[in-house]
Amino acid sequence: MAKTTFATDNALTKKAWEEKLFRDSVKESYFSKFQGSGSDSVVQVKDQLSKDKGDKITFGLRMKLAGAGVTSGSVLEGNEEKLVTYDNSVTLEQYRHAVRDDGALSRQRAMFEIEDEHKMALKDWMTEKIDQLQFDSLGIGSGASANPTKIFYKTSATAFTATGTASTAKTAMDATNGKLTLNFLSFIKANAKTGGNRAYIPLRPVKVMGKDYYIFLCHPDALFDLKASSEWQQAQREAQERGKDNPLFTGAAGIWDGVVIHEHENCAVATDGGGSTVAWTKAVFMGAQAMVWAWGKRPEVKMKEFDYDNEIGYSIGMIAGVAKSKFNSLDYGSLGVYLARTNVSGV
Repeated sequence: MAKTTFATDNALTKKAWEEKLFRDSVKESYFSKFQGSGSDSVVQVKDQLSKDKGDKITFGLRMKLAGAGVTSGSVLEGNEEKLVTYDNSVTLEQYRHAVRDDGALSRQRAMFEIEDEHKMALKDWMTEKIDQLQFDSLGIGSGASANPTKIFYKTSATAFTATGTASTAKTAMDATNGKLTLNFLSFIKANAKTGGNRAYIPLRPVKVMGKDYYIFLCHPDALFDLKASSEWQQAQREAQERGKDNPLFTGAAGIWDGVVIHEHENCAVATDGGGSTVAWTKAVFMGAQAMVWAWGKRPEVKMKEFDYDNEIGYSIGMIAGVAKSKFNSLDYGSLGVYLARTNVSGV
């Protein structure tokens, strides 16, 4: 009797597993809830380069007209206004990693399937890599190469400050009054909506069921301080109903004044604030198009045998790019926030 077999090394099996890995990695990524193809998403995903050649995607922003126009009795010709546009780009990069065993005997000894664990380890690595790239791009990850261009911080219970200098915010931070409060969130939101009297481009909110929302992402230590306040506890008791099925609210700690509050341990922390001794952390306030993620090549897995097929290795790689939206040298869609914190995490 002839039987159809589907071995693990079948090319179709490999392709199916790669597709599953890609979907699982993106789904398990923390930022997946904020991603979408439209310009109204917090993280806009571009995939043109997964089909076309090239290593850079450039997108533009048209500013609002600033002129007053003319009224009756005035000549319009000669009083036209030119468009002001800026561009931003995302450059692709290749990311790879691999695992390898030391032979058939090790695979025989192990109480678990080394091959399966290798595959899961690669998936976990890819998921964390995708997230870390986005945290660093926003300027709040431990590997960030640049700080946000607009930073908010507190020096007292009522003094809220916006500065473009990260070192100033870090030095001026107060251990007690520099912590996260609901009033501080409302201050940032008001500033974000107006662009600080148009000192920067106002943040566009994300719409969910006809309502406007912003995203605030902070370290668990900062959220711990907020949750300890009576104002937070009262606000959550009276919290309004929201679209529970929308990914924007998945895992959210709560909502205040139209700001959806999230937490993640990838937000950078340190203990040298306020001169040298204040525990502090970075956070970010986001609207639509805070970041752009571009795919050049989805995650691909390759298996290779060594030493006359005795040893087996697996590699994973992707070509992708991520960039914080920035126009005219100013961040667009996100604002940095520096907070003092209770050092719950011990870091």
